[in-house]
Amino acid sequence: MNIFCDATTNAFLHGNFTYFVLLMAGLVVIFILVGFIIQQKKTREIMERELAHLASIEGKDVEYELIIQAMKLATWHIDLETMEIVFDNDYREEQGLFSPKPGTRMMQVYEIVHPDDRETIKTQIKDLVEGRTDLVNAQFRMMQTNDKYYWEEIYCTVAERDDEGKPAVIVGTSMCIEDRKKKERELINARKHAEESDRLKSAFISNISHEVRTPLNAIIGFTDIMPMVTDEQERANLMSIVKENNSKLLRIFEDMMNISKIEAKDENQKLNIEKFDLVALMEQCVAKCSNNNTNPNIDIEFISKETSMEVNTDRERVEYIVRHFVENAMKFTTQGSITAGLSVTSSNRLRLWVTDTGIGIDKEHHDLIFERFYKVDSFVQGAGLGLAVCRSFALSLGGDVDFESEPGKGSSFWLEIPNDVTKAN
Repeated sequence: MNIFCDATTNAFLHGNFTYFVLLMAGLVVIFILVGFIIQQKKTREIMERELAHLASIEGKDVEYELIIQAMKLATWHIDLETMEIVFDNDYREEQGLFSPKPGTRMMQVYEIVHPDDRETIKTQIKDLVEGRTDLVNAQFRMMQTNDKYYWEEIYCTVAERDDEGKPAVIVGTSMCIEDRKKKERELINARKHAEESDRLKSAFISNISHEVRTPLNAIIGFTDIMPMVTDEQERANLMSIVKENNSKLLRIFEDMMNISKIEAKDENQKLNIEKFDLVALMEQCVAKCSNNNTNPNIDIEFISKETSMEVNTDRERVEYIVRHFVENAMKFTTQGSITAGLSVTSSNRLRLWVTDTGIGIDKEHHDLIFERFYKVDSFVQGAGLGLAVCRSFALSLGGDVDFESEPGKGSSFWLEIPNDVTKAN
């Protein structure tokens, strides 16, 4: 710099104006070059920062994509000007899930939401669109391509706003939660089963303590006074009462053992398949119940077009069901008739039925009549296990039990089993 100054002074003093101008021009060029170099350095630093920022954003985009892929999400946005929904990414693995085509509007989406969930989700999205809320988290059912519904969960919020601060774009995520809902249903059912088991345990203790005590008291009471009775007819009557209550007590314990084995899925409860005459079996059951009938106002009979019918099934289980149907009819019939019969249905199944003219059953009890420990009339003796055992036995034979009843007009219970029970087992 000193050299330039000395040169400039000498040139000016000696009158060499041209040389002076050239030196000044060179000086200007040097200052311009220095400024350019400084500016370039600043520009390079800015570009390096921008590149680092872009690299950071790109890294975050990769992390974001990995997250939504790992969570099996679909990401989408809604343009509030057109109300069109567009899926940006879809990493859901399930087949047949909703995925909008280009130009799909939200009103079309609402149409495939389950009717029970439709208004709720419409209201929530509307609140978000109109700025009354900032976030929506909802679970609802969507229709699949096979016309079945699946559970979906969404999260959505406002991504962009217009100059007035109103929502302009909504972004969200969708996840198929069908497996989660299935597990929730299983947990709910397990809880209900546990609660029901607890209720049944209480009902069992209450019922059994009463039902066992009643015949047991009769047996103990009448056997205690029997030595003091000298009249033979009175002694015979007392003995008959003792035998009757003894039979009731045995039936209660038989039902308890059967239901316990059924609940425990006892391997010893396998079917004992044998050939026997079904007509003869039903005649014997009805005759035995008729002999035990102490009500002269009831006629008990068996009717059948067939004189014999050989079947191949479990004799003891069929006999238990028929006997229980007849004995139940005797409990709830004070006058009229009890009729048992046998027929073949149009679907080639054997139907064993018992009809009575008893008090009948109100409709409110129809759905529960075959449940364990359920009693229509708590004053009628029984533990409420017999019909539950009947249903379990029928199912094990490849059949089922059912009934029809009208209050005041009587009931009809029946057992249906296949002709070839061996194949059903």
